Amino acid sequence: MKRILFSTAFVCIMAMAASLLLNTPAETNPSSCKGVFSGYLSSEPSNLDPARGVDVNEASIQAKVFDGLVRYDEKMKLVGNLAESWTVTPDGKELVFKLKQNVFFHNGQALTSSDVVYSLDRILDPAVGSPRTWVLEKIEGAAERLRGESSRVAGITAIDDYTVSIKLSAPFAPFLSLLSMPACYILPSGNAHAISDRSFFEKPFGTGPFKISERVRDSHIRLTANTAYHGQKPRLARIDMRIIPENMKAEMEFESGNLDMLQLYPANYERFKSDPDFAARITDVPSLNVFYIGFNNQSAPFDDVRVRRALNMLVDREKIIKAVYQGRAVAANGSIPPGISGYSEGSNGLEFNPEEGRRLLKEAGYSKTNPLTFDLYQRSAQSAFEITRLLQGELKKHGVVINLKPMEWSALKDAVSKGEAPAFYMSWFGDYPDGENFLFPVFHSSNWGSGGNRARFKNEEIDSMIEDSVKIQDADRRSEAYSRINRKVAEHAPWIYLWHASESYLTSEKVSNMDFSPMFFCDNALTLSVKE
Repeated sequence: MKRILFSTAFVCIMAMAASLLLNTPAETNPSSCKGVFSGYLSSEPSNLDPARGVDVNEASIQAKVFDGLVRYDEKMKLVGNLAESWTVTPDGKELVFKLKQNVFFHNGQALTSSDVVYSLDRILDPAVGSPRTWVLEKIEGAAERLRGESSRVAGITAIDDYTVSIKLSAPFAPFLSLLSMPACYILPSGNAHAISDRSFFEKPFGTGPFKISERVRDSHIRLTANTAYHGQKPRLARIDMRIIPENMKAEMEFESGNLDMLQLYPANYERFKSDPDFAARITDVPSLNVFYIGFNNQSAPFDDVRVRRALNMLVDREKIIKAVYQGRAVAANGSIPPGISGYSEGSNGLEFNPEEGRRLLKEAGYSKTNPLTFDLYQRSAQSAFEITRLLQGELKKHGVVINLKPMEWSALKDAVSKGEAPAFYMSWFGDYPDGENFLFPVFHSSNWGSGGNRARFKNEEIDSMIEDSVKIQDADRRSEAYSRINRKVAEHAPWIYLWHASESYLTSEKVSNMDFSPMFFCDNALTLSVKE
């Protein structure tokens, strides 16, 4: 299974231009949508195909242009989107969705079940080459479709024009959450030819609350309100989004009044927080993430659990959180963040305990004359250096020598995936709010390397525990199972568990309402409004 492995939550707010709205049979008075919001992205969202997109910037645009069957609202509650209702059979193996009627794509095409079947089947079409096939691999017939042995996925069928059945090969309780992901956004089957040759995705259209009206690569993307939207109508008439890779330039543009939102980082947070003009407009958002130092568990010295446990005990997480995040993070005692099913409170046996940490290192054969020395691979970014240099200094006090190895992000991913990095600083951002998403992809042995298990951790008992947990339909019992797994993994210390960090945003005085979600792809900008 392949997941988004590192999603530094870049500012992802949209844009538009003064172009005419497309007419659909449900068009309403555009005057109800007012004002312009100016935001930015940290990089060009090169791929707007939901089946092929893999990063935050791509998904942030897709979330405003497309809809899925279900979505998470601003309160992280799973609600219907294109589906007005659904049922799940008692054995958890079939889900039946009733679609809303009178829903139209931006070009006027009416939504039907055939669009849903086409879009979901397309993810598993081997000719598409989607990196997100894992999202739907639990569906009956998915494996045969992926191998090219079938021309369609047997488990996805249209019962009638507005009813879709999805049958799973085995019970998988988090499946509804998977359907909320950008990969499962619905495309217009009537445009299959343009979708096939990919020209469609230069300026794609869906059923979402905003339409792409102008796009200039590496410059800007502009969105206008879809006043015929089937749900709550957008409050904004227009969202302007620029491409600004440099944090310093984004700060300058915000302070000059050219942007309506700025993402804050540890390096600039205190400067804005200490200014009364800005402090009241900062929002700290708990995020679904975990930051960690990963070890290659299959290679020395990290194939020795004593070494891994010792390094956890030699890191004073609370001290670093206070110094870097000013308290805007929570020390991690497992991979699952607070507020997610399976989060484990209390001790995991890996808390700061330098005396025990040094004892374990000595037991493993390390001393002042034979110090533990290793390379730590990291992204060559200021935010990464802020952390790794602190860790380097802290561990040096206990005789541990770390050599920092900064590199470009794609090179770092490649080195870690191939098992070339003995240790590495990374983070994991959740794809959906279920404990499974912080266990299976990062610790199940089937996901070594690019699948998510970067640490190459392998434990057959834990594999079985994870596989059994996702079959539990009762949410409370499943959460208890996740918690047991979370603690069991911590006993083996495949990572140095660092923290779950909040993300901070500063809005301009012009913004009258803006709801922030812990999940990067939940923001469809429907609640965003500005003062005129």
